[in-house]
Amino acid sequence: MAPRPTKKLHVYETIKHAIISGEIKPGEILNEAELAQKYDTGKTPTREALLLLTHENLLESMPRVGYVVSRLTTKDLLEIYTLRILLEAESIGLAAERITPEEIARLEENNRLEAELFSQNSARMTAAAYRLNIEFHQTIAWASGNSRLAKMIEGLINDLERALSFDPYIADPAQHVEIIASLKAHDKLRAQAAMKTHLAETRLRILKLF
Repeated sequence: MAPRPTKKLHVYETIKHAIISGEIKPGEILNEAELAQKYDTGKTPTREALLLLTHENLLESMPRVGYVVSRLTTKDLLEIYTLRILLEAESIGLAAERITPEEIARLEENNRLEAELFSQNSARMTAAAYRLNIEFHQTIAWASGNSRLAKMIEGLINDLERALSFDPYIADPAQHVEIIASLKAHDKLRAQAAMKTHLAETRLRILKLF
């Protein structure tokens, strides 16, 4: 049996989901005492959960006021995608030279699940689609063999979570087909070009939402 989440983790995950889904809006102020009462937790686990969300840039601490939900700006998006294109082009170039059959199989299964999810077009698709998307990019990043590079890429994707979760094409399996094919062929230049194209197209879609 899986262990029950701690009170801190419960509050953290609940608030994070509410922010990402848009239930809690950018600019909204969260009060520690009110949240502790709402979720029936003590002030300490509530404060710790809010600090975690602050470290993830989802909240900003305001002395004597509380915590305000941060806004993801166009400037933020452009900066993040500039770095993603640079770092993920490097990671997939390394991955093309050393990716294993098991990792290829994992990417193909991920793509199959994306296709299955995309065909459903249901309200529950968003969270599952985001998870599949991040797993796809993480698999490639870790296949590079450079753990520091992989962790940097994971951090950038996490910074984009609020925007990516609203992308209606995030689970479109067609986006990843060329990437997988280039990795199977161990074609470094083709893989890098495919990743750059994919990220540039996603960036354009996301910017249209802001």
